[in-house]
Amino acid sequence: MAQKLRIAIAGTGFGEQYAVGLQASPDVEVVGVFSRRLERAAAMAQKFGVPVSTRNFEDLLKIPYLDAVAIVTPNSTHAEFVREAIRARKHVICDKPLAMNGEEAAELYRLAEAAAVRHVTFVPYRFSPASVAIKTAAQSGQVGRVVSVTASWGVDLREEPLRWRFQRKLSGAGVVADLGAHIFDLMAWWVGPIKRVLGRCRTLMPIRPGEVGGRRRRVDVPDECWVLLEFASAGIGSAKLSWNAGRSQVVEIEGDRGQLIYESPSLLQWLQGKSGFAPSAKLALAPKSARVTDLPQQNKDFARPEDALARMLGDVATYLRGGEKPDCVATFRDGAQVLHVMDAVEQSNRTGKWVELPSDI
Repeated sequence: MAQKLRIAIAGTGFGEQYAVGLQASPDVEVVGVFSRRLERAAAMAQKFGVPVSTRNFEDLLKIPYLDAVAIVTPNSTHAEFVREAIRARKHVICDKPLAMNGEEAAELYRLAEAAAVRHVTFVPYRFSPASVAIKTAAQSGQVGRVVSVTASWGVDLREEPLRWRFQRKLSGAGVVADLGAHIFDLMAWWVGPIKRVLGRCRTLMPIRPGEVGGRRRRVDVPDECWVLLEFASAGIGSAKLSWNAGRSQVVEIEGDRGQLIYESPSLLQWLQGKSGFAPSAKLALAPKSARVTDLPQQNKDFARPEDALARMLGDVATYLRGGEKPDCVATFRDGAQVLHVMDAVEQSNRTGKWVELPSDI
């Protein structure tokens, strides 16, 4: 295994959380920061003691001895920067979603494999102790054969002005990309691949004030979505995604011998110091009147946001350095599969029909 991972970070928003997590590892050295606004790159570099800051992504890739790049830029730029990093033979971490659609993401996966670079789609909810507990219980058969999975998640953005997430050219599929990227990934990670979907999406707030100046502008992405799902080997499911009501991320896995219940507030809000974080994972054995127990969770690494970031990105860095891939670490293949689900939801919404997912990418 390489002695130290030298990594650069592209993006200065959530990229700061990447810097916190990566710098916590003695086996990682953050050597560069990129932003198209040089003042932001310079400010972040100064804050974290990083030697190079630049507004030119090509210059970032030319840093001597650079091993890897973390892409933490707006959704619409992910594929462009990932493609350049792969061409430069650098390992890549890309924040979710990997690209703007499944076909583009599948191309990135194939390019990374052909170039023999290690690749990670960063999906932080996989690392949550409650999420890991659900995965362990589901895979060990504690509730028997899975027959259904229901999920819901709401983030109240009704007072938000028209930022990038409300513009298709910048964010992709709106609430489907924003919340679905996490929910669909967790559902598939816990119980297996999604086979086909039937989706209905709506824009309940079609007009929002502009971020600058307040001029009202039209929203061109959905802010509400309902999805029926069929899994390859685990029955049926449903998911409700909303930007119009705040509620925790809740997933219920129904088996023929019991039920698993996962509930989580926003992990990303907590990682940025904006809220608390106390997810739960419960097991209810059939019949439902029987006792409900809390599943054991390994919480020691999630006492503080900086501890969680160190654990999550430490696992990613170990893999990029040549170690074995931890189960929580998602690859570009995983990222492409989730994007195919999101594409299918939008296609179904347009056609009113069930849409089959590709059997492979």
